[in-house]
Amino acid sequence: MNIDSMQSIIQSNKRSQLDRTPVFKPGQIFCGKVRYIDPSNHAIIQIGGEKIIANIEAPLDVRKDYWFEVVKTDGTIQLKVLDNISNNDAFLSFLHLPKTKLMNEFLQQWKQMNFSFERNVLTKVADWINQVNDIQKVLEIVQQMDKHNLPMTDVVFQSLLSMKSSSPLSVLIENLYQQLNQDSRAKNLPIVQTLQHLLGKDDPNIAFSLNGSDGNKIHQLFRQLNTLLGMNYEALINGAEMKNLPLKGQLIQLLTMDGLPLPVKKEAEQLFHKIIGTQLVNIESNGLLQMTLSLPLPLAEKVIDANIHWRGKKTEDGKLDPNFCLIIFDLQMPSLGTIVSRMQVQNRTINLYIFCEDDKIEHLSQPFVDLLKENLKKLNYQLAAIKFEKIDANRQTNSGEQNLIPPVQSGSLDVRI
Repeated sequence: MNIDSMQSIIQSNKRSQLDRTPVFKPGQIFCGKVRYIDPSNHAIIQIGGEKIIANIEAPLDVRKDYWFEVVKTDGTIQLKVLDNISNNDAFLSFLHLPKTKLMNEFLQQWKQMNFSFERNVLTKVADWINQVNDIQKVLEIVQQMDKHNLPMTDVVFQSLLSMKSSSPLSVLIENLYQQLNQDSRAKNLPIVQTLQHLLGKDDPNIAFSLNGSDGNKIHQLFRQLNTLLGMNYEALINGAEMKNLPLKGQLIQLLTMDGLPLPVKKEAEQLFHKIIGTQLVNIESNGLLQMTLSLPLPLAEKVIDANIHWRGKKTEDGKLDPNFCLIIFDLQMPSLGTIVSRMQVQNRTINLYIFCEDDKIEHLSQPFVDLLKENLKKLNYQLAAIKFEKIDANRQTNSGEQNLIPPVQSGSLDVRI
């Protein structure tokens, strides 16, 4: 597991551009259909929904699909037709991949998408499909990696996959904590104390700081948890050695230890990928921002995940614009079930939407509405409306996003996961 390069990947990810024009490189392979060939061997090739002009030195049939390899990209793109590849089985043999039903389905979907990658990347994608056994999920992640210019590496793929299918952050922290405590050599490592603190096991009073109406305490707790996780780890180290590493740094140390028991390594990798995945789905481009943050929130009953989604922009001085943004809190409460608050801020006017499973939430909230309005007014915000809507307890979503957070269209803010 190569984790040394993740710091530079996360930093460069912040500079990725929206709506990136596809760039072909020598050695890339793709499937295309010839739409037209002129007498000078210039051809119009359709790749998925796009068309390119290329120079081809081979007799081709406009009725057939072909596998092409990019030979030259200076000026007109020059393509080479891969010989003797007339069907999927022949192409699988070319890639030295097994001729299975899963691999044939993979090629069929690949041919329909606007993908062009080197042979080693195609092989790697095939390996991921064999691991995950879900072609659609893998291709969606690969498409996002390509679109946002992320390296086609196992660490990046597993990190983005964790955002789709892994357990909640609090569960992953608890699982690693349990595994480390069962290992005589590992249970005395500093990471155990960090996990213990994140789970609220070393301070039973931490849960009670969430009770009452003191927003400052909750804000301080969120900042503390974020620092402990190491979400801003790259910015903090800045090339210097830190005395007290956050969880992310401690996970890196743990995963590079010799003789690490397999159960501990498995849980540590899942947690590491979850943290990296959270960072990779954050995007900044042209002053527009989208951020997702998951924090383990220690309540009196149990530790839950506080999922926070923020969309907005920066002001000219580089600060977050407090006048226009969308903030979403997604909580799975032990007694009340799912509660999702969606706060839209337009020119310091707030519309608040509360989605919940329990009908009692609206009634329980009424005594606090006036207090909320007064406190927001002190901050120069106006609460225009609060609306409650019941949601299905069996909804099939990930952290409330699918049904409650509208998708961002290409050309505005871009969704990574």
